[in-house]
Amino acid sequence: MAFEQNAIAQTDSTYIGTFSQEYSGRVFIARKYTSLSHETDNDKTDEYMPNNPFDIGIGFSWGGSSFSFSHGFNFLADPEKGKTRSLDLQYHYYGKKIVLDFFGQDYKGFYLEDTNKENIIGMYPDMQLTKVGLFGQYVFNGNKFSYRSVFDQTERQLKSAGSLLLGGGIYYTRVRAETSLAFYKDLYQVGPSIGYAYTWVINRHFFLTGSVTPGLTVGFKNINDTLIWNPSVFFRSAFGYNADSWSLNTSFLLNKLYVSYKDDNHISLNSGNFQFTFIKRFDSNSQILKKIPRF
Repeated sequence: MAFEQNAIAQTDSTYIGTFSQEYSGRVFIARKYTSLSHETDNDKTDEYMPNNPFDIGIGFSWGGSSFSFSHGFNFLADPEKGKTRSLDLQYHYYGKKIVLDFFGQDYKGFYLEDTNKENIIGMYPDMQLTKVGLFGQYVFNGNKFSYRSVFDQTERQLKSAGSLLLGGGIYYTRVRAETSLAFYKDLYQVGPSIGYAYTWVINRHFFLTGSVTPGLTVGFKNINDTLIWNPSVFFRSAFGYNADSWSLNTSFLLNKLYVSYKDDNHISLNSGNFQFTFIKRFDSNSQILKKIPRF
């Protein structure tokens, strides 16, 4: 569930436009997950994945705000990959100058595939990952570059543009890896990040967006502990199509947070969200809709 509110900032109308319709509805298919990656010095990576199904959702937008709801159906999960119990709350706010991402995730029950992803080589019902975090960014060129046109599509990027991003995050992570890895960790992490985002307006209808924000976190379990320095990175990408009254969008978000980073042994928690969305815009004379507060 998510709420989006408009941020007050001057906009260059030659770069960012609006749609003529006042309202829009959306349906989407999404896959949210948290996984654990174990990378070694021999270029081998083990990816412990949860067996959670795709979510099916609906949403509604008005003015600069929107609301959405989604639900995963367990019968869509692959029974050969074991069972996963999960709670996954993600909130992504795209303002003119401010971007916020909240993660509240708890997963128990994972599986491991071989490098070709053809065979399951292990199931770990007692493995548990917990992550709670807040990540924020300041968009320096928010008057010409619009994140909202990409991930909400309540606006429209008219010309190609990009922006420097500056921000940081604060996280709590808990890992109970009941595997051959035998990794157990409770860690508080905080640190800055800097990156760049760019939207390429291919033509009047198509656009392609990518952003990457590397960072560095300092971590500790207790206030008197030795500080632990680990890297982090946040990826966002999207490809979409805008018609006058409808849109299609495929987007992907990945927050990769390392909890251990030794010379020959890297362990990270990866929070991802893949989504395919269809949006239909419309006007209405409904008095009920017109009474909804605008922000």
